[in-house]
Amino acid sequence: MHVVPLYQDPLHGERLTISGYHIGMKMLPEQMSISDPILLRHLLCLIIIIHNSFHIILCCRQLKLCKKNDAPPAQLEGIMSQEAFEASKDKQLHTSYLELFNLIMDTIYSCLDLYLCTLVYLWKLTVGWYGYADTIWLNVTFMTLFSFYLVIRMLPSLFYEKLVLDPQYKVDPEKTPPLLGLICALAFFLVFLQIGIIPLTAVFMSIEQISVWYFVLIVWLSLVIVFLLFLACVGIFGVPCLGKSLQLKDSDMNDRLRLVLDHFRFPGRVFLVHTFHVGRPTAWVMGIWCCLRLDIHDNLKLNRGMDTNDLTLGQVGAGLNDEQLAAFVAHQLAHWRLWHLRKVLVMINLSLLIYLLLFGLCYKWQTLYQAAGFSKLYPSIVGFWLVYKYLMPVYYTINAWIVFYLIRHFEYAADAYVVRRGYGQPMRAALLKLFADDYEFPYVDHCYLMWHRFRPSILQRILNLKRLEFNTRVSVVSLI
Repeated sequence: MHVVPLYQDPLHGERLTISGYHIGMKMLPEQMSISDPILLRHLLCLIIIIHNSFHIILCCRQLKLCKKNDAPPAQLEGIMSQEAFEASKDKQLHTSYLELFNLIMDTIYSCLDLYLCTLVYLWKLTVGWYGYADTIWLNVTFMTLFSFYLVIRMLPSLFYEKLVLDPQYKVDPEKTPPLLGLICALAFFLVFLQIGIIPLTAVFMSIEQISVWYFVLIVWLSLVIVFLLFLACVGIFGVPCLGKSLQLKDSDMNDRLRLVLDHFRFPGRVFLVHTFHVGRPTAWVMGIWCCLRLDIHDNLKLNRGMDTNDLTLGQVGAGLNDEQLAAFVAHQLAHWRLWHLRKVLVMINLSLLIYLLLFGLCYKWQTLYQAAGFSKLYPSIVGFWLVYKYLMPVYYTINAWIVFYLIRHFEYAADAYVVRRGYGQPMRAALLKLFADDYEFPYVDHCYLMWHRFRPSILQRILNLKRLEFNTRVSVVSLI
């Protein structure tokens, strides 16, 4: 009887050796063809440079707009003080400069990875350690080293933020973790990351060895099932990590909220979520089919629905009154009535399917691996990174614009729906009150917003609500 061992010692067997043609650090292509790995390397770097330069330009536009404005907009007069505007401006400058630095560093790292064959060095290190191991073991080890390398790439950004930006924009050290604490957190995250990397890499490699198209199909169907299960679980159990949920009966609701639910004929259950930590005030309708629920976070209510003596000074007066809360809930119910959540899920899964199909076409392209400096022997798992990082920027730049554009216009459509139901003025008041409770920089460059914000700015929302209420026309560009 033939016995198959459950564990095979990776130090026994025939030692693996890396051989075959590799381009190393050569710069001059042998032929002007896309099949030439040296020329392809230049083209891949060009894609990264163009893509990141485009987003650098968007960041510079936002920075220019931020520096140009020294006072809050007229629409927020009496809502936002000059002091609050200056604080939000410093926060926006901090964020934009950090984003700009990350884009520049990513461009440098991505190009150096190809020209210096950084990934090839990690592969040679892996083979040198486990030359007798099988393919799956080698790929798992390579991914472990690669995850270490990606975390190390984050350190310059961390140092720049903590040593340069935080002192420059007077970030309160008590409200942000220290540099040493973040480095320790990164180390812990790196170790914790291996819990997912090791089994997932083994599973992916096992499926990929059968067929890359089976892999694409299985991954896409798995993601669709996960999305549906997540919605069903949230519809039944809510999100327990956010807070404790208490189901509201008719007797627990005020007249305005009960009237909104009657107007929209909402068939699900209504819950008040007592949040563990005071986060962004919100409400949402989640679930599918018969598993529908409306969650209203308690910090959306005025004073969290509590006596002022039980609140800290900063929480007193925060939240919406009954009329504003009813309008905000009506806006969320409008999303449900217009099927926006279902449309977003369809868009996301369709985008993933297109991405995975493109991935399947590019994954077996041998010239791609040669352009990164590999010979005929390479870790198959590295193809996930090469395709994502160097071939897909054009796709997800176009896709992000489309998806973000549609999601922003879902907000406009929900606003139009509540205006027709007579909630336009209290909805505008609710937006202004939530903005007053948690200030953010009100000015957003239109081009920057197209690729970096999936929600309209506060000024766009107010402008659109006024247009809908008074039936006036505004520039189409202002609502993009």
